This record gives sequence, structure tokens and C-alpha cells, in this order.
Amino acid sequence: MGRQRISSWVLMFAVSAPAAVGCEVKRDKPSCPPGRPCPNLSVRPNPPSAAPYPPRGVNEIPVMNLPLAARCENYDGGSCVCAATISCLRWQGRDDLARKVRRICSGGQSSGGLHEKLDRLGIRYASTTHGDVKLLEWAVRTRRGSGITFYGNHFVNLVHLDAEKAILLDNNRTARYILIPREEFVRRWQVEYGGWATVPVYSPAPPLAYLGGR
Repeated sequence: MGRQRISSWVLMFAVSAPAAVGCEVKRDKPSCPPGRPCPNLSVRPNPPSAAPYPPRGVNEIPVMNLPLAARCENYDGGSCVCAATISCLRWQGRDDLARKVRRICSGGQSSGGLHEKLDRLGIRYASTTHGDVKLLEWAVRTRRGSGITFYGNHFVNLVHLDAEKAILLDNNRTARYILIPREEFVRRWQVEYGGWATVPVYSPAPPLAYLGGR
């Protein structure tokens, strides 16, 4: 199934239902000291541009518009962190690295556990464990997407973020995207779900041609 341009109204459906498959997001101890970079921050994002949101109607929405067949589903009874990372790598054209992650990554993962595996495989990434929204904006602006903590003890893909909304791809229900108002998303990500995001840093797929009409 190929990529499709999706209008935002198509994305509006319930987002409160719990994930169907179990997953465990483990917590690192100790956490990184407040105000200091984490030792697993392998790649630091560029400073935010003066125009963080693309002009309406110009770019593909969501910016990480992974074909259905390439969306990695949760596996082995609860490997959501691994699955979201694999989806990011596939979107960025690194199926070779996605296969390597699949071979060594399963079960519940902490940020440190995931990053140790990425370091072992030589995979470039940027990360925050303190809810830095600028990293998410950078990941979307550069069309890379990210893996993030969201829902209870779960890890999904952030595939879009603009001034109005966030769009998620849940590896427990990969057939649809999930739309959440931006302010609600940021609050829940930072306050309820720990503010962890990891972004593989490779080249994303080119955007679909803009056909006009909006």
C-alpha cells in the first residue's frame, strides 16, 4: 500500500482507548541531572528556525507518512519501544538498520536500554528524557518523526506536530493515525508520560508532490 495524502478531518477519531497489546517502558535509574545533557544524546538537533511550522497546504500531512505495510507492529508480547524505532528507521530509508534493531531488541526498554542498543549498532540518534518540545519540532520540521512515550507505559511514533495538532502512529493499531490537539498532547507527553523521545537521524523519504486544492 502506497503513501497517501491525508486531510486532517480524516484523522479525527477517539484517542482515549487503551492500547490493545501489552508493553513496558522501563525507567532508567538514575535519570540525567536536570539542566545537563544526557550522556546518551548522540546527536543534538539544530536550533529551531524562525518559522517552525510549514505553510498550510504545502507539505505532506503527516510528514512521517509511512506506508501501511512498513509500519512495524508491536511484537513478542510487548516491544513497543523497539517497534516505534524500527518504523522510524524504515521511514528514513534504513531498512538494514531496522532489521538489526529487530534482531537484538524485544521486550520492555528504558531510554538507556534502547540507546545502548543503538550505540552498539552505530545508529545515529537524538534524544530527550526531559520533555524538550524543540526536539519534537525539529524532528517534524526535518520530516524524520520520532518515537515517544505516550499512553500508559507505552511508546509510539510522533508523525506530525504543528501549531494546532499532533498526529501519532500507535504500533498497537497501525491502520490509522491518531490526532490530538497540540496543547493536550504536549501536556500529556511532558507531565503524564515522562517526556522521552528518541529520533534516529538519517534521511527521510521525499514528500509527495503538492497537488494544490487547499
